[in-house]
Amino acid sequence: MSARSALFSTLLALGVAVVLTAASSVVERIGPEQVSYSNLCGPTGSGECLEPVLAGGFPLAYLIDAPGISVEHQLSFGEDTIRPGPMLLNLCFYWAAGLLVLRWFRHRCPSTRPRAPNREDPPGV
Repeated sequence: MSARSALFSTLLALGVAVVLTAASSVVERIGPEQVSYSNLCGPTGSGECLEPVLAGGFPLAYLIDAPGISVEHQLSFGEDTIRPGPMLLNLCFYWAAGLLVLRWFRHRCPSTRPRAPNREDPPGV
């Protein structure tokens, strides 16, 4: 494999990883992250009210609903909290998966380009 082909494969896998990471935000679940909804809880009425919050992303949740700022129970990249650590780990996960798929595909389906003739090959091959 040439250096140009390797660079193209790496960039292709990275592009697919970015798209899959963004698309994985539709995988939503409630909790285990908790956020403060108000400060009128507890026996004295001065404690924080913590509740589980909607989170999106797969395999790790990286988009967290920000109650009071955005529409509750609806995720949006513009309004909600993006956690960069889990988002980066998701990106690395999808990038590695993409590189493995490309490597498997390249091994399974070798190039159809004609190879250069070898000096040891008999004429006509």
